[in-house]
Amino acid sequence: MSKTPNLTGNAKTDGLTRACAEKISAVDGLVLSPRMRKLLAETKDQPPEERRQAIRAQFTRKSA
Repeated sequence: MSKTPNLTGNAKTDGLTRACAEKISAVDGLVLSPRMRKLLAETKDQPPEERRQAIRAQFTRKSA
């Protein structure tokens, strides 16, 4: 008997989905804040680098 688990097509091809990642994080007590959830929803269709820039802009200090 093989020790390799039988994976479904989804697990082999798509990897970890956002929904699955949220469930795993919830077990550890980690949840997205409403502010972060809104930001991710607004930047959903943007390229990864633009999303990262939007996130950084929310958390960087503005110089006076």
